[in-house]
Amino acid sequence: MSEDGSGPCVDGHGLTGGVDAVVVSLDGKSVYATTHAGVARLRRNYESGAITQPAGKSGCVSETGSGGCADGHGISNAGADSVAVSPDGRDVYAASYTSSSVIRFKRNRQTGAIVQPAGKAGCVSDDGSGPCADGHALRGVAWVAVSADGKSVYAVSTIANAVVRFKRNKHTGAITQPAGKGGCVSDDGSGPCADGHALLDPVWVAPSPDGKSAYVASLKSNAVARFARNRDTGALHQSAGKAGCISEGGAGACSFGHGLSGPFSLAVARRSVYVASSGSNALVRLRRDVKSGAVSQPAGRAGCVSEDGSGRCADGHALAGANAVALSADGKSVYVTSAKSLVRFRRDTATGAVAEPPGAAGCVSDDGSGPCGDGHALAGAYETTVSADGRSVYVASLDDAAIVRLNRQVPR
Repeated sequence: MSEDGSGPCVDGHGLTGGVDAVVVSLDGKSVYATTHAGVARLRRNYESGAITQPAGKSGCVSETGSGGCADGHGISNAGADSVAVSPDGRDVYAASYTSSSVIRFKRNRQTGAIVQPAGKAGCVSDDGSGPCADGHALRGVAWVAVSADGKSVYAVSTIANAVVRFKRNKHTGAITQPAGKGGCVSDDGSGPCADGHALLDPVWVAPSPDGKSAYVASLKSNAVARFARNRDTGALHQSAGKAGCISEGGAGACSFGHGLSGPFSLAVARRSVYVASSGSNALVRLRRDVKSGAVSQPAGRAGCVSEDGSGRCADGHALAGANAVALSADGKSVYVTSAKSLVRFRRDTATGAVAEPPGAAGCVSDDGSGPCGDGHALAGAYETTVSADGRSVYVASLDDAAIVRLNRQVPR
């Protein structure tokens, strides 16, 4: 589905300027995407994975109602940048970089329709503009995620160099940011936040499924920062020095890693963390300690796969400009988006090791180059997600202003 039906795709609306992120609700009924216009809503056929967009205002929300969408606030005319659905399916949250805000929508669990509460109940911004509730350390918020227990919403702010915490009311979906240091951790303690490290230009946050940890990809730090999470309160704590992060070459007082130049996204399993590194053109694999949440990287080729085997990684293909990584619910597959491709890895569910199938079995690209299978509307493939039932993979395509659907053959 694309803004004008080009690609060739089904014709949609509210997708102007490109699609940044896409997510599937856990019930499998809905797909949501952030665009340079706002937030788009799609119905999903549970059996086939096919997506259709409701007409007019039911199909999207934008800052001023442009693009035939419902009128929202705190989104800005530049749209939104990431989107997440609460585990209970009652709420949708989005991050808006330009508005420096986290936006909240109520979701109808029967239909998937979303409605933004009026005024301050509908968003939190860095200075209360929008008009939103007043927050802090939200300048340039890029990514938003909800903890598996539904108690917390986390965001990362690229300009503030911070990871931000919100308490979530599980009954109403409302979010509130704790004051001062309890509400954020930044690279130097400014914000005012708790003092952290390896948090320069954080672009992605991912809570662990067990609720014990949260991990942040920091683009300019070339690092993955690790936080212990209090499962009762949702508070985050970063250990000092090497225990708190892993970086390319061990820079920034972190433990030593490789293939971690320009980490852009994360996917967390019980015993593994996967990183898509745009500067290294690589998928990185980290081991995760189940008790502590600590991460360590296997040496050499076991620790990463890159476009040409550089960075002491295994040799892969179609990984130039690796952007986003997603893990299937069955744990058997890892998917990575690159400049114009979706790449597939087999995953060993016991060890977490990954391997890319050769040739076209390992990737689908916009024009069949790579060498990959031939797809369409994948120019600027930016973010990807896998449905909870494992039947569908969706890709946000920035350059084609499209949401791409691929059928997934569930491995035996």
